[in-house]
Amino acid sequence: GLEWLEAMYDFETGVGRGAGMLRLVRGDGDGGVWKGYMMYSALQELKGFEEAKGGRRPHGSREFDVELGNWQERRDKEKEFVDSEPDVFVVGAGQSGLNLGARLKAMGLSSLLIDKNERVVQYTHMAFLPFPSNWPLFTPKDKLGDFFESYASLMELNVWTRTTIASASFDDTAKIWSIAVTRGDGDGTTRTLHPKHVVFATGHAGEPKIPSFPGQDTFQGLAHHASLHQDAKLAGDMKGKKVVVVGTGNSGHDIAQNYQSAGADVTMVQRAGTYVISASKGLFMLHEGMYDETGPPIEDADIAGQSLPIPVQFALNVGLTEKIREAEKESLDGLVRAGFKLDFGVDKSGIYRKYITRGGGYYIDIGASQLIIDGKVKVQQSPNGISHFEPNALVLADGTKLEADIVVLATGYDNMRTSARKVFGDEIANRCKDVWDLDEEGEVNAMWRPSGHPNFWFMGGNLALCRTYSRFVALQIMAIEKGLSR
Repeated sequence: GLEWLEAMYDFETGVGRGAGMLRLVRGDGDGGVWKGYMMYSALQELKGFEEAKGGRRPHGSREFDVELGNWQERRDKEKEFVDSEPDVFVVGAGQSGLNLGARLKAMGLSSLLIDKNERVVQYTHMAFLPFPSNWPLFTPKDKLGDFFESYASLMELNVWTRTTIASASFDDTAKIWSIAVTRGDGDGTTRTLHPKHVVFATGHAGEPKIPSFPGQDTFQGLAHHASLHQDAKLAGDMKGKKVVVVGTGNSGHDIAQNYQSAGADVTMVQRAGTYVISASKGLFMLHEGMYDETGPPIEDADIAGQSLPIPVQFALNVGLTEKIREAEKESLDGLVRAGFKLDFGVDKSGIYRKYITRGGGYYIDIGASQLIIDGKVKVQQSPNGISHFEPNALVLADGTKLEADIVVLATGYDNMRTSARKVFGDEIANRCKDVWDLDEEGEVNAMWRPSGHPNFWFMGGNLALCRTYSRFVALQIMAIEKGLSR
């Protein structure tokens, strides 16, 4: 067996303060000797630019100023950048952008978050404002949207919704961006802003992967990518309708479940194995003792989680994945009997490696697995993919014909860099690295770190990653602006 000895520590340098963790290990063949295994250190704040929280939080006593007006008037002016420019321009006002905006504001940097949508869209707490203790463990999307909007308001973040980028360019000499934006909540006029940094925070993935197949233009039904899916109940009476969902990741399962609940006859087409973990059991086991009621304070849990090199996390997840597999044996065996192909990842390392390296290939089960086990959602294997469309059917590579009124292509998404290319153009995107997966040092490519293009950053991940790494992105930007970065 292997024993661990862990210790957390604080440290201070000439420019900042940080926290870290060290680990010693002792194995059966070590003769009782503890050996140094790992030491991790992470900057938490820069001296002179600490986050305005605790004893440093705003006093708030100035209710009225003769020149600036009351708090609401000041906020309205601040939000519109009437006579100022944002230090940081953030594309995306979801969990990534909101966490980063809050960090930047706390450090004294101004930011503007834009989003093309009308709304701001435990393990998942946000920076500075954790969910209430009675908050549901798995939050409905509309409830989470309400929380995000409240968060933006409470954190006094500057958010422009229904806003798109018309053009963007970067001055390599002055290190300043010129970004023309069009706002949809006014008269549609375009305004040009000149921030110092741009953060692309539009989500984990990039543009939808939309394959085309011979005969698709002759298909008499409806065929679309999963990104365009709307609630099946809004499509009218689905009873008797035949729906084929191509793909067995999260989107494919959720859409299949949605159509089945509306009364449709649903078949999922599976090309390769999928990792399945239940939200009710396996996901809890994944974070047990760390991000649950028995774990340490969330700040300590974040440091402990960051402290392990990602390849080491992959290796440690092998045993945990097997433990979860045994705990969920009954449902997993049921899926196999129903014709569903399982895949436990490279080296059987489970969900985390798939998330970091692929951003897909897994399903967090919230009910679709039981529908498959019960035969209410059918599964058709097609390792060689799709052959073509016919007017009333989808034909697989082996000649199997699936009659269909609706075909949903749950075929995933491209690299996040593809979305940046669409918004900012080739000149900027070509200087950026691909995002996600690991580099030769075992670190995540381009995410939360220099992207390859000066003053351009990628920010993404789940709520926990956004809460954690928003600090590091903000610190890097602040260090550049204050001349502390080499």
